[in-house]
Amino acid sequence: MTGKILIADALATNRIVLKARLGAAFYEVVQAGTGAEAVAMARGARPDLLLLGGELPDMEVGALVVALADAICPAHMPPLVVVLAPRDATGQRIAALAGGASDVISKPVEPRFLLARLRALLRQRHLDADLGLPAATADALGFAEDPTAFRRPAQLAVLAASAARAHALRQRPAPMMPDITSSFAEDGPGAMAALRLGADAVLLEVGETNRATAPGLLAELQAAPSTRHARIVTLLEPAAADLAVQLLDMGASEVLHLPVDDRELALRLVAQVERKTRADALRGRLESGLQAAVIDPLTGLYNRRYGLSFLRRVLAQPDRSGGLCAVMVADLDHFKAVNDGFGHAAGDRVLAQVSARMRADLPSGAMIARLGGEEFVIVVPDTTPDAARALAGRICRRVREAPVALAGGADPVAVTVSIGVTLARPDPGAGAAQAEALLAEADRALYASKSGGRDTVTFCCRPAA
Repeated sequence: MTGKILIADALATNRIVLKARLGAAFYEVVQAGTGAEAVAMARGARPDLLLLGGELPDMEVGALVVALADAICPAHMPPLVVVLAPRDATGQRIAALAGGASDVISKPVEPRFLLARLRALLRQRHLDADLGLPAATADALGFAEDPTAFRRPAQLAVLAASAARAHALRQRPAPMMPDITSSFAEDGPGAMAALRLGADAVLLEVGETNRATAPGLLAELQAAPSTRHARIVTLLEPAAADLAVQLLDMGASEVLHLPVDDRELALRLVAQVERKTRADALRGRLESGLQAAVIDPLTGLYNRRYGLSFLRRVLAQPDRSGGLCAVMVADLDHFKAVNDGFGHAAGDRVLAQVSARMRADLPSGAMIARLGGEEFVIVVPDTTPDAARALAGRICRRVREAPVALAGGADPVAVTVSIGVTLARPDPGAGAAQAEALLAEADRALYASKSGGRDTVTFCCRPAA
């Protein structure tokens, strides 16, 4: 099955016709004759999309959208709501969009266009689902979106056969879109240059003069870094109406046939901008979650998982430069005394400050991670014994010479660090065993630094190759 669709229509004949069309396209189809039936069925069947074929006897579109959202548990996305309505039923169309419908499709509808539109809607739904986390999970992990976060004004780009036509097109819905700024461009060689600063949505008008270039421009918009996440709404003049299915399958967010009511156009554009903003937030939340998985929250350094993975990757790279890989294990001296004497809040401050100082001394390409507690690993690719010794000594000196200031006016705490170092030539054939062996060697060298008085650097004595 390519998706599950719930058909809601008071007339059984309408449901039968729609079911036959959707079933032939390999959709799983369920049916309801009233709003209450649709809500109950959605709760159990969890459809991807509800296709409303006509008015229901017990519920308007807005109430149905709300009821569906309430019926689905927070761990799942409510179904998209798509309404079939006559082209000349302007009030009904606007009420449906204002009530939260994902789309209103004019009927009678050509079967190929209906299927293409449903494919486009479901494609976007699945992409959003891939980016999203259930609300409860997001809250628990700390990735939920901050409702007070600053959001920049949305950007709408309007493209048409001429810049004058693009400007005139934008003026139509402008009074109903006060929070969306616009740019205008002619649909031609300069269009992509005009969009280089990015856009949240693109309104592309296609007619007789630019129908041949429209598919190529759509492909460019989706490939360009500045517009690849933008929502693209295409307006087709009658001379280009046959492009509708092609443009939808190429990735257009919506394809509308002119003429279009200005209020309906404004509602559709605002909805597309909001969906794009939501997708950006989901994408950012996902990126934050991935970052949190490899970052130690106290020190801002990489955590143990990332540190060991980095070391294995460095050692698996073929040796082309002739340099060595240095592995250092660093440990704060007498750190327990800091926690016992000043409290754990002071200990956390010391860890954070010392981490920042050690990181500041690292050369380009090096990595530092917190192994746990007050212990750290530093990996320096493509280095020499002299350079590694100089770096380790510089880290010890930087930590020793700058006591950590504590909150509340307490005297600064003097801190030192001991470091164990080992070096080896990367060996792609050694596998993960080489990383484990080097860590063990650096740890033994660290123990020697601790035994030798602390605040010092000890190199592991390796047998001659």
